[in-house]
Order: sequence, then structure tokens, then C-alpha cells
Amino acid sequence: MGHMPEPRTRFSFISDPSHGWLLVTPSELRAVGITEDDITPYSYRDITGETIALEEDCDAHTFLRAWEAKIGKPAEIEDAVEGLKHIRSWPRFGTKASDAVGHGTGS
Repeated sequence: MGHMPEPRTRFSFISDPSHGWLLVTPSELRAVGITEDDITPYSYRDITGETIALEEDCDAHTFLRAWEAKIGKPAEIEDAVEGLKHIRSWPRFGTKASDAVGHGTGS
């Protein structure tokens, strides 16, 4: 049998002047049982489909709690310097209804 690689423990966080997103992959979402139905429309997917930007207020926390439960320790978050400041131009990802304050309202 092949060796299963260790799951990563460090994730990138990117922000614009008013909001931030945690960058994950679709396979990482699947690994913890999270689907598009569990994510609000305030998260985004890049056009290649290889990166999901989970909004900081709800979706990132949902993922981080599930990831910590899976690997047994908290994830480390690092500021991304990859020049991905155009997250809001990506297609939206997520269909979960959200009544959270501050989403897309300018507050």
C-alpha cells in the first residue's frame, strides 16, 4: 500500500481592504466532509477550480474547526503574498443561506 501524505497544517489567508479569505483546495474541503451546500456565497472559486477562497466570518471557521478535528491540532494561518487581491472577481462558491451581519453590505 502507498503512503498517505500528511495533511498540511499551514493555510494562506488573503484580504482586500474590507474582507479576507482562507485559501483551500476542493480536495481539502472533501476530506473534512464540507460541500458547496455548507459554504455561503461569500466564498469564491478561482477559474481553474483548484483554489477555494473561504470567507473569514463563517466559512473559514467552519473549515478550520473540521480540519482541526481531522488532524488533531490547530492549523497555522499565514498572510498570503501571492498577489491574489482580486478574489471578488472569481466566481462565487457556496449555496448555503447566510444571515450573518456584514456580508456584502459594506458594514
